[in-house]
Amino acid sequence: MSRPALLAALVVLAAASASAAPYRVFMVLHRSGAETDQGFKDYLHSAGLEVAFTVRNIEGDASKLPAIVQEIRTKRPDLVYAQSTLVTQGLVGQLGETDAPPRITDIPVVFAMVSDPVSAGLVERLESSGRNLTGAIHVASLPVQLKAMQSFMPLKRLGIAYNPAELSQRTMFDRLSQLTAQAGIELVAVDPLGPDGKPDAARLPTMMQRLAARRPDLVYLPPVNFFAPHSELLMSEALRLGLPTFCAIEVQLEAGGMMGLVAPFYNVGGLAGFKAAQILRDRRPPSEIPIEALSRFSFEVNMPAAHALGLYPPMHILRYARMRER
Repeated sequence: MSRPALLAALVVLAAASASAAPYRVFMVLHRSGAETDQGFKDYLHSAGLEVAFTVRNIEGDASKLPAIVQEIRTKRPDLVYAQSTLVTQGLVGQLGETDAPPRITDIPVVFAMVSDPVSAGLVERLESSGRNLTGAIHVASLPVQLKAMQSFMPLKRLGIAYNPAELSQRTMFDRLSQLTAQAGIELVAVDPLGPDGKPDAARLPTMMQRLAARRPDLVYLPPVNFFAPHSELLMSEALRLGLPTFCAIEVQLEAGGMMGLVAPFYNVGGLAGFKAAQILRDRRPPSEIPIEALSRFSFEVNMPAAHALGLYPPMHILRYARMRER
C-alpha cells in the first residue's frame, strides 16, 4: 500500500474511532436512589447512544457544589445532568445574579426534577430558556393540583407544610395563597424552621402537630427537597394525627400519603433523557429545546391511608384514578 493510501486509511480509521467514542455525561445528584436518574440513563441507552457517566452526589449539601462546578469546568463533559432545583441553581446560577461564584455557562445542562424553573430564577419562560439549559418538570401546575384536591372533597381550609428557606418554595406559597384566596379557601401554613432560619428534622413531628391543631380539611405537601428523606415520618405523623394528605410527588405517596396528582419519576427521567439526546445526537442548542412536564399525570389514591382516615374516593374519581393497595 502506498504511503498516500495508507495515510487515507488511517484517517478513515481515526474518524471511525472518534465517532465511536462515547459521549461523556456528568450527573450531579441531590441524593442517590431516585428512579429519575435510571430513567434518564435508560432513555439514552434505548436511543442507541453510547454514554460514559460520571456521577457526583451532594447528599443534600449545597456547599459541595462549587468544587463540582470546578471539576466540570476542568473535565468539560459533553452534557451535565442536574437532579434538583438546588443542584441546578448551584451549577448554572440564577438569572441576574451578581458577584456569583463560577458557573457552568458553556456546557449543556439538562435538569430532571425542578418543579418551577421560572420561580426558581432559572429561566424567564419555558418555551426557550435563552441559556445553556433545558429539562423536565416533575409536578403538575398549582391550579391543576388545587382542582384535583377539590374534586376529591370540598375545601374550606387547606393546610400546607413547606420550607420557606427555599426561594422556589416561597414563590410557590405566594402563588398558592393567591389561588386559595380566589377560591374562598383559608390557607394555613407550617414549616420546620429553627431559630437559625434553617429546617430541622427534629421539628417535623411538632410541625405536623401544629398543623393538626388548625384542623384543615386537607394537607398539601409540595415537592420539598428537605422533606424527601423524611417522607415516611411525615406521612406516619399525618395518619396518627388524622390528617388527610395531598402529595405532589410519587415518593410521598409511596411513603403513605393519602392521595396525589403525580408523575412517575422514571418517566420524568426519560423525558430529560429525550432532551439530552436532542442535544447530543441532533446537536440542538439547549436554549431552543422547550422545558416541559409530562403530558399526563396520574391521580392516585392510597387506599390503606384512605381507609385508616375513613375517607373514601367519590364515585367519579373511581372512574379514572389509580388505587394503590399498599
